[in-house]
Amino acid sequence: MNDQEPADFSRVADALRWGEEVLAEESINGARLQATLLLGDAMGLNRAQLLASLREPVAAGAAEKFRTSIASRASHVPLQYIRGHAPFLDFEVAVRPGVFIPRPETEMVVEEALALWQPTAEVSWAVDVGTGSGIISIALARARPAARICTIDRSPAPLVTARQNAASLDVADRIAFIRGDLLSPLGADHHQPPANVRQSVGMVISNPPYAPENGREVDPEVSDHEPREAWAAGPEGMDAYARLIPQAANLLLPGRPLILELGYGQSELVADLLASDGRWDEPRILPDFNEIPRIVTVLRK
Repeated sequence: MNDQEPADFSRVADALRWGEEVLAEESINGARLQATLLLGDAMGLNRAQLLASLREPVAAGAAEKFRTSIASRASHVPLQYIRGHAPFLDFEVAVRPGVFIPRPETEMVVEEALALWQPTAEVSWAVDVGTGSGIISIALARARPAARICTIDRSPAPLVTARQNAASLDVADRIAFIRGDLLSPLGADHHQPPANVRQSVGMVISNPPYAPENGREVDPEVSDHEPREAWAAGPEGMDAYARLIPQAANLLLPGRPLILELGYGQSELVADLLASDGRWDEPRILPDFNEIPRIVTVLRK
């Protein structure tokens, strides 16, 4: 790591150059951009303001904050955890250790859900399984003012963060935050939930854990820093799907969609689970930005 201290720098340009070099040495992709973002955070400037200030001095306090942030990022702590927030669609959410970081692929899941689902007075609820930072529930609530969202997570930290994010974006009053395992809180384990619950739920949507628990297929930044329960799903990464698909069939009435984000190479396995359950129409598989099968949408028969 470069030994020069940012506190000794006389200009923003010097600090940026140092940060970029340190991150590049540790094989951080986009080292220049990430150094720019972290220095901007330390100085209280956005990216444009920072780049317009390259000849300006860096105060000692800001330099020390930048040095600490660069050291964390060079140790492969996720950028979003260091900055404390992450973008999603047209808004930002707070993220912190213990909460899964939003991914661009999940934006496509939300877009597909909005294309399929339109709440009504009688069928106003969607169920989001696996709250995380609350991005899916918040996006649905922002886009569908008539909607109510039930968001479920088995860990308390994501629910706390999601509630705070929803409140900051003025949609918390339309989201119910429930701690529980998949759809169990709605009575969908081994029998049909109450008739009024089934009638009111128009869609189930989930970005569940889908990586093998040994972590071999997971980026070390994820396996070392993000909550294990948010990505690990049994030996083959299929445990959550195997439990959620029959639960969703118990909950949903005919014609109502289940929308799932998929892990790499899992589209056929998930399609097999749907076929084996016997209560679903033919699934539709959609690719992500890299043409990897990433989303499955399927209607209850």
